[in-house]
Amino acid sequence: MLQQQNTKTNPYLTQKVLTASPEQLIAYVYDFGAVACKQENSVKARRAVQTLINSLNFDAVEAKKISETFFNIYRHLNYLINNHKFTQAGSIFSELKVTWSNAFGVH
Repeated sequence: MLQQQNTKTNPYLTQKVLTASPEQLIAYVYDFGAVACKQENSVKARRAVQTLINSLNFDAVEAKKISETFFNIYRHLNYLINNHKFTQAGSIFSELKVTWSNAFGVH
């Protein structure tokens, strides 16, 4: 017999995400990636990296250089995750979160 997964969502978490600024959402993804690495969950860690890559803006001229830099960091994160170097990847996620939070005043 198949077990049903708990599909209930936390209404407080849902509200937190729905009311978050774009900057806060990125910070949440960094946290998600760090936790996934701590749990050595490569699927969730790669999902965090893919979400971050999808958030990059290569179209705007003023954002292209920054997006390219972050893209290279995210590629490196994928490399670490794919090679089971979760401690290093988790540290990078955490460092990115601190830097991002300081730059945009989100916590």
